[in-house]
Amino acid sequence: MKFDQAREALAGIPYIRPRAGRILYQFILDAGVADILELGFAHGTSTCYMAAALDERGSGSILTIDRPAARDLEPSIETLLERTGLSPFVDAVYAPVSYTWELMKIIQAHTVDGRCQPQFDFCFIDGAHTWEADGLAFFLVDKLLKPGGWVLFDDLGWCMSDDPRLLAYPSTRALPREVRDTPQVARIFELLVSQHPDYTEVRVDEGLGRAWGWARKKGSDQVSSGAVEVHKRLRGLQRRRAALLLGWRGARSILRRH
Repeated sequence: MKFDQAREALAGIPYIRPRAGRILYQFILDAGVADILELGFAHGTSTCYMAAALDERGSGSILTIDRPAARDLEPSIETLLERTGLSPFVDAVYAPVSYTWELMKIIQAHTVDGRCQPQFDFCFIDGAHTWEADGLAFFLVDKLLKPGGWVLFDDLGWCMSDDPRLLAYPSTRALPREVRDTPQVARIFELLVSQHPDYTEVRVDEGLGRAWGWARKKGSDQVSSGAVEVHKRLRGLQRRRAALLLGWRGARSILRRH
């Protein structure tokens, strides 16, 4: 399926914009990845962009995992896959516990003589966005990622305090401000991914209206690099976000006084 066909079929559906969808689509074609793992699919928009690239190439598969609540979204991933005709490339799993629990089962199923056999050459992590869930997810994905494979984190700059829907929950508001205001995916990428000795070509892409973090797992002849540059880029992103947040809080304070 050509990208323009996918874009037309997915027009107006969150949570990934066409520009970001094109990058995913082209990456799948250029990098030659075939066995894809996606953590968090929501409506399935990103899933369909990736599946469209597999369809264009004529081979590959996507295992994508999300919570049962994703069934209730309109449109659902099943609706989009039927609309685009891309169902043969996608296995969508609704995890009753969590995607980290599903990853445990995958690791268990592919462990031979005490070692996990890698299954995927690309993983797109766009799910919980929390240190606890996605920090563990990275460790589990690493076991399943083939040498030379890629991992991509979405929303490096996102914080709980950015999401009015989350802030509507008393459980979110009860969290310490430090937790609500910390870009937790950025911390995972900076402190776990970019410092990991087995990951190379570590980079941050901020040109999408949302920051993405890319990292490639090294092969036998590769040397890790990029951690210092990632640290600088993420600190700059954090400073810009802090300035915006300070301005927003100041404006809200003025509005309350009036």
